[in-house]
This record gives sequence, structure tokens and C-alpha cells, in this order.
Amino acid sequence: MDPQFFRTKSIDQLISDSEIPEKRLKKSLGWLSLTGLGIGAVIGSGIFTVVGTAIAGQKFEAASVLNAPLLEYLIHHSPSFGRPGAGPAIAISFALVAIACGFAALCYAELAAMIPIAGSAYTYTYATMGELIAWIIGWDLILEYAVSNMAVSVGFSAHVVALFDWFGLHPNPRWLSPAFLPSGLADLQGNTLYAPGWHFGFNWPAFLVVMALTVILVRGIRESARTNNMMVLLKIAAILLFVFFGLHLIHPANWRPFAPNGWPGILTGGSIIFFTYIGFDSVSTAAEECKNPQRD
Repeated sequence: MDPQFFRTKSIDQLISDSEIPEKRLKKSLGWLSLTGLGIGAVIGSGIFTVVGTAIAGQKFEAASVLNAPLLEYLIHHSPSFGRPGAGPAIAISFALVAIACGFAALCYAELAAMIPIAGSAYTYTYATMGELIAWIIGWDLILEYAVSNMAVSVGFSAHVVALFDWFGLHPNPRWLSPAFLPSGLADLQGNTLYAPGWHFGFNWPAFLVVMALTVILVRGIRESARTNNMMVLLKIAAILLFVFFGLHLIHPANWRPFAPNGWPGILTGGSIIFFTYIGFDSVSTAAEECKNPQRD
């Protein structure tokens, strides 16, 4: 194999390349903006949208074996498959995720301070394992951000639909939902709007929120950071309000059975809500635009 595939760049070379005037990024972020970027990515669809799925689980039913995803069929040998829910033991899922996040945060902080260059895992791999592996990691990162952005946009759309339904507005769900619905679509009263599978439509709220965020990102890192900081404050306020108004609804009787699906459910629940790695990656990517990355 061509040794060029495994050539690496030294840390000094990576840093010197980033200082070339025509390629240099403007260093305008401080510790507050970096913290906001991380929190903004951590607090999102994992908590606001899919936590119910993590608690209750999810079951999919394909029309036939031919329509079932190959990997799921190989695992379950059936067109019926799904993810076990954590139940009230979702609290343990969060604790386990917190431990994993702690170790991941230390690793990312060390690498981002040592190699304060945009690219995060791609750059770190280029410096240590070579060009070919870095190329693979780069495409993995593109897929990672694409999947997370799709989850956020679809989650945003689901909240828009629920908000319209709550105010008594019932626009055509064809233009408010993804074209593929693995679990179908129901309104707040439990009435089925679409059966599981494909339907003709386009998710306009998801499209519009992605376009709005794209415009903000194109404007520049400073504008993006300011917008993100405002959104972080709104999200923290929403969580605090939810906790405050939900305190009187706590009934310990609902905690039994505590872990209806045992450890498989607890671990699956944690994996469903684990979007936190995106926060670490976005912070380390922004290290090149940070005023003092070793400190911040």
C-alpha cells in the first residue's frame, strides 16, 4: 500500500499551516462562548424530543422480511424489531452517560488544547494515524453531523406540530412531517394520521429551521456564538420551568417496575439520548477560533 496513505503532519506543522494569512480563522471566542457551544449541542433533541422513546422504548414492524433492515433481520430473524425502554431507570442511564461524557470531555479538552486546530477528530487522526484514516474519520464526522442535524430539525418540527395542535390549528400533516415515519404519526389525542412507512409529503418546519441556522452560520462565528448563547439561556429556562411545574406530578408509585427491561433497557435508553459527543466535537472544532485555547 502507498505509504502516502499513512503520512502524518506534526503538531507544529498543523499549527503553522493554520496561521497562513489567507487561511487563518478569526480568533474571537472566549470561554463563555465555548461553554455555550458545548451546552447548546448537549441540550437538544436528546432531552426535548427522544427522551420519551428512551423511557418507553420503540417497536418497529416491517410489512415483510423483504422490507426489514438487513442488520435488524440478522439480529432478530423477524420483520418485528425495536429498542427496549429504560422505564424509570432512565435516571441510571443519565448517570452512566454522565460518566462516559466525563472521560470523553477530558480527552477532547486535552487534544483541543494540544492541537487547537479546526477539524477536531479529523485533525487529531491526521496527526497520529495518517491521511487514510483521517479521510475515513472526516467522512464519519460529516455523517455524524448530518444525522444529528436531521434529528434536531425533525424534533423541532414535531414540537411545531404539537404546538399547532394545542392551539387548535390543524394544518395538513403532509407538510409538517418527514416523508418516512417508522412509527407512524398520531395527534395529541392518539388518533392515527399516518401509518408507519412512506407517505407523500415534505417537512417544511425542519427545512426552514435548517435554512435559518445555515444563514446564521454563514454570517460568522461571532454571530453564531451570540445566537447560540441566547438559545442556551432559553433551553435552560425551559428545563427549569419544566422541573418547577412538574414537581407536584411526581408519584413514586409510577416508579414500579423501576427497570422493566433490565440492563438492556438502561443501556439502550442511554444510547438513544446520547447526543453529547456532538457538543465536545463542536467545542474542539472551535478551538482554532478561540482567543486562548489552552486556557479556555
